[in-house]
Amino acid sequence: MNTFLIDYRDIQAPRKGFSEVFGDYTREGERREALVDRFFHFDYRKENDYYLHLNALVSRPFRRDELADLLLRQNRRFGTNEKHLSSIDRLRSPRCMLVVAGQQPGLFTGPLYTVYKALTAVTVAERQKEMFPEYDFLPLFWIEGEDHDFDESARTSLFADGTLREVVLKPWNRLPDQMVSRTIMGPEIRETLDDFASVLRESEHREGILALLREHYHPESTLELAFARTLTHLFRNYPLLLLSASDPDFKRLGREIMHREIETSPETSHAVIAQSSLLESMGYPVQAKPRAVNLFYLNRHDQRQKIEQSSDDSFTIVPERHSYSRHQMLELCDDHPERFSPNVILRPVQQDHVLPVFAFIAGPGEISYLAQYRKVYEHFGLDMPFIIPRGSFTLVEPSIVKIMDKVLRKSGRPALSRKQIYHTAFHDLAALRKNAVSGAENRDFDTLFEQTAARIRKEIDALSPSLVTLDPTLEQVLAGSERQISRIIDGVREKTNRAARRKHGELLSQLEKASSGLFPGGLPQERSVNVFYYLNKYGEELIDTFAAMLRAHATESHIILEL
Repeated sequence: MNTFLIDYRDIQAPRKGFSEVFGDYTREGERREALVDRFFHFDYRKENDYYLHLNALVSRPFRRDELADLLLRQNRRFGTNEKHLSSIDRLRSPRCMLVVAGQQPGLFTGPLYTVYKALTAVTVAERQKEMFPEYDFLPLFWIEGEDHDFDESARTSLFADGTLREVVLKPWNRLPDQMVSRTIMGPEIRETLDDFASVLRESEHREGILALLREHYHPESTLELAFARTLTHLFRNYPLLLLSASDPDFKRLGREIMHREIETSPETSHAVIAQSSLLESMGYPVQAKPRAVNLFYLNRHDQRQKIEQSSDDSFTIVPERHSYSRHQMLELCDDHPERFSPNVILRPVQQDHVLPVFAFIAGPGEISYLAQYRKVYEHFGLDMPFIIPRGSFTLVEPSIVKIMDKVLRKSGRPALSRKQIYHTAFHDLAALRKNAVSGAENRDFDTLFEQTAARIRKEIDALSPSLVTLDPTLEQVLAGSERQISRIIDGVREKTNRAARRKHGELLSQLEKASSGLFPGGLPQERSVNVFYYLNKYGEELIDTFAAMLRAHATESHIILEL
């Protein structure tokens, strides 16, 4: 398998690529230094920061026994094997840290980047253990089951006949804004599984995959539980632990953060706004939009409801319009923390308050909004952990590799490497098409026509002085002739391009196929395609290949992997 590395700033997806903050954060230079200095507390590239962070985590009081008991109970339910369950006891020691990744539950594990995140947590934990053998580092996947965007969680995609096919789970007896972790899949999941099976091509792995999914995705299960058990199976050979953040016991461990949010609101929002303004002053867009109270209230139907601060001492839960004083809200939070849920701004703070997080594995969007939170962490008396980019891949199947080889031959530029071909494809696919067609003709028609037009203009300009001396009205005649000649050349140019497109229609069609494989729907492949499309064709050993790549390469570059 060939691999090539490409800078994130050089990737221009047709619709949406990687964020500017992420691009600068993953490369060297002054922009990165300014980002880390102003928006994060630690830099994972600086050795001294490791000792500062480790010493701080060792000295912080965590409720480790309660946390270990919770993880043990949850992971037994998720099907984690005994070998990995035994590692949880290490968390009772202050010298044990966590490397955390997280994502909301996804249908059949959701997009590829879910697997990439989890594997990055595993490999980073391994690397830290090698660097600091006197400490333990456990990889943990945070399941954001409190998310209420069911539509996003309940869909996934895979290739079928060269196009991207979406598979969707329709809601069953689901209330609006109900947490995903509490949403039963119901009988609709059978039809969804049949739909998925109809798209999954025949292979030696197909029946095993469908048996696995049918075992965990059944009408009585929630999307969160099915997700957790499937992920546990895929990572059965890796020491990955899972955490469901919607657990009432976990809420009790994070009660102090929710209490302080209510007690000091809207100070958290002011902290986000101040940091966001600084980010915008550097030319970066901001993602997260704070609220006066960055918590949701969970009603008896597990629906997430907004908490609005109508005055300094008055709060209203909408849409039910129940009103509380600040004192009443604080009492409610203290007595029933399970009724509150942090939003996207408070979630990482609660995570790093409850868990001894050494590093958080973040994707492009997460790094962008985490850059807005430094002052929020300080408001809660915390430092941010190391923020490490997750692994990122584009998987290139053999059929697309052949197309790239053909483009390389047709380009007429034997010195051009495969890596340069990929670089052009990821940066400017239109340029790759143009180079392939013009290279096949062994000439650049656009340049040829521009040179011809320039020579004609030069000759007409040379005629002008003599003719104008003879008759001044001839200058206007010459100008009209020049415009007419330009129109003729443009017309011939367009007909030539059409002829080239007809002649090389097959090559252009193949390039379109390559584009669909690399950027399905105009987005990076990892954001849409389901991992089982590839596991069905290449086997579960592919996960081991991903892990090997992440061990061999830093995650500051995007990995192009030819299968």
